[in-house]
Amino acid sequence: MVKRGLTAFVLLLLLTIGAWGYRQYIEKISYHRYLQAQYDRSFYQLVSNVENIETSMGKLMVASSDKTTIPILDEIWREAFSGQEHLNQLPIGQPEIDNTSKFLTQIGDYSYSLTRKVAAGQKLTQQDLETIAKLHNYAVFLGKNLQDLRKRIQGGYELGNLRKKGTQKMGQIDSKILNVKMNTVNQTMTNYPTLIYDGPFSESLAKRTPKGLSGPDVSYDRAVQIARDFLGKPVESQNKYSPNNGKIKAYGVELKVTGKLPVYINVSKKGGHVVWMMDQRSVTKINISQSQALQYARKFLEQRGFKNMENTYSMKADGSVQFNFVPVKNDVYLYPDIVKVKVALDNGDIIGFDATAYYMNHTTRKLEKPKLTEAEAKEKVSKNLKLEGAKLTLIPLENGKEVLAYEFKGTYNGDTFYVYINALNGNEEKILKVIKTEHGDLTM
Repeated sequence: MVKRGLTAFVLLLLLTIGAWGYRQYIEKISYHRYLQAQYDRSFYQLVSNVENIETSMGKLMVASSDKTTIPILDEIWREAFSGQEHLNQLPIGQPEIDNTSKFLTQIGDYSYSLTRKVAAGQKLTQQDLETIAKLHNYAVFLGKNLQDLRKRIQGGYELGNLRKKGTQKMGQIDSKILNVKMNTVNQTMTNYPTLIYDGPFSESLAKRTPKGLSGPDVSYDRAVQIARDFLGKPVESQNKYSPNNGKIKAYGVELKVTGKLPVYINVSKKGGHVVWMMDQRSVTKINISQSQALQYARKFLEQRGFKNMENTYSMKADGSVQFNFVPVKNDVYLYPDIVKVKVALDNGDIIGFDATAYYMNHTTRKLEKPKLTEAEAKEKVSKNLKLEGAKLTLIPLENGKEVLAYEFKGTYNGDTFYVYINALNGNEEKILKVIKTEHGDLTM
């Protein structure tokens, strides 16, 4: 009798330990997936930062006024600053990223010093432009190697395992980048400047609240239901995760669809709006065209309440295509309210959604009427550009304000640019360059 009781106790103990172990295993898998998603976001943001730095340097060559040059230099600084943050979030040993971090620091600080120089009424010298050209070459090199690393990651190993393979690759990158001394930069930068200025990272703008969130605060349980409805698919289970809350405070909801990888959705605490979604599944076959994918994206937005949206540009990569949409009001394209939709090219599933910019900026606007005609604004554009078309837009400025501007599309030296002329005073406000890639055109 005692032996049976002891046997029963041992079996019960083993079952308890087994259940506890299985629970720990499930929690470990869930946490691993969460970390993997965070690493993915940081890495892709770093690649984007470096590409944006390279693009902005090209813009300097077609800028026709100091008013345009300053925002472009400011953009380089911001991208370098952001790139450093995302680089430091990757699971790579510090020695392997020292030179890359140094490069981002120097290019950011040098750009900022030039911003102060132009703001003080001085012009960029030929030496300045030659230095920028050298830095541009480093950015191109770094960008290509990061793209190569991204392909390797997509081809077989995860960022969670990057400490072994990624560290080796980043070490190869850093063994070549910045092995020459940038004397011009070192001579110009005697001290790192105090990074406080009237730009997008100024304290007042950093503390501004989202304009597009409406409605009362929602509970986590309500956020789960909103996420399930937004996904629109049968859900097997859900888990809570901690999203990287920025300016929009949100709940993180992980939804598990039977037989598939989890889908991550961020739902704003105020109003219960879906701000961001990512489906991690891979796409191995292409069965639909990009134009068909665009129709899937349009339908998805319309069903979720986004009306009168027009696609402004797209980028195709790894079996999917990302479309950027903006609302159109009275024939004016409202660029601050961008919504990004990513479509799988095997079956048209929506595997990515980002409405952060939309909910940060969307509001009821009273649009002013242009004081310049299109022909008058056209005269303000650099004669270097061969113009092809124009339309009226609302664009965001670096100080957080919005202006009505004519968008002029043109080409110069084989590259395509978009130049924005203020429709009220004729100022050249912004320049975008079209980047041609193997995946399609991307405006930056």
